[in-house]
Amino acid sequence: MYASHTRRLLRRDRGARAHGGAARRRASTPLLCLIGAILLVAISRHTLLPKMPFLGSFWRVSLAPGGYIPTPKSHGVKYELHTLPVDAKAVADGDTITVYVDTADPRESGNVPCEVQEAAAERTKARAAKNYEKADTLQKIIVDAGYRQVPGLTGEQVLAKKYRVRLRGIDAPENSMPYGREAKEELVKLVQGRTLKISIYDTDRYGRLVGDVDCNGVFVQEHMLKKGLTWHYTAYDQRPELAEAQAGGLGLWALPNPEKPWEWRKEKRTRKW
Repeated sequence: MYASHTRRLLRRDRGARAHGGAARRRASTPLLCLIGAILLVAISRHTLLPKMPFLGSFWRVSLAPGGYIPTPKSHGVKYELHTLPVDAKAVADGDTITVYVDTADPRESGNVPCEVQEAAAERTKARAAKNYEKADTLQKIIVDAGYRQVPGLTGEQVLAKKYRVRLRGIDAPENSMPYGREAKEELVKLVQGRTLKISIYDTDRYGRLVGDVDCNGVFVQEHMLKKGLTWHYTAYDQRPELAEAQAGGLGLWALPNPEKPWEWRKEKRTRKW
């Protein structure tokens, strides 16, 4: 009888231990699932959004409809310009354009001189009253300060800041050189009426901003090189993608001995003296 009672107690103890182990396993299952989910997300983000070495180690975070996503920021970029639609007359040649940025842009809004704001407001009133003489006087004040009233994205007149931009890493033939006119025409065709995103790196000795130009997803300098209408300016730029773009054999590259625009300018200066 005593032995039977002992066996019943042992069986009860083993059952309790088994039940406790199952309960602990059930309790740990959600935790394991959570850890697995975190690992899966981390792996998928690393796979889908790798840090590409040629973009450098600098990243900025921008808000997209789906949440915050990392976007590459090239090393050396000081800031970006987001321009109003470009006018054909703003293209000087195959590597220089004049652009306007709306002063409502956050980067511009706090820097507009008070006299320019007042002149723009008064000029709008003068034009509405058809007092064009006063409007022209006020326009001179605006233009001399580096601003202009131009059509905005919806067609209305907006006050905008003027910038002259030299396309970084390329040198186009001068307008009087072979393919100089074609280079200008191609650049006009590409940017006319479109807004641009320009990554600014520096300012040259002529006061122009030096930058990379994006036009609706097209890297403008690379496009011009592939068309055979500009030179890769290797004295100031060693990017391999631009060197490769130049190797297409089109345009001026089909000439037996195309003249480098920087050498042409140097020779012209020498003759002048």
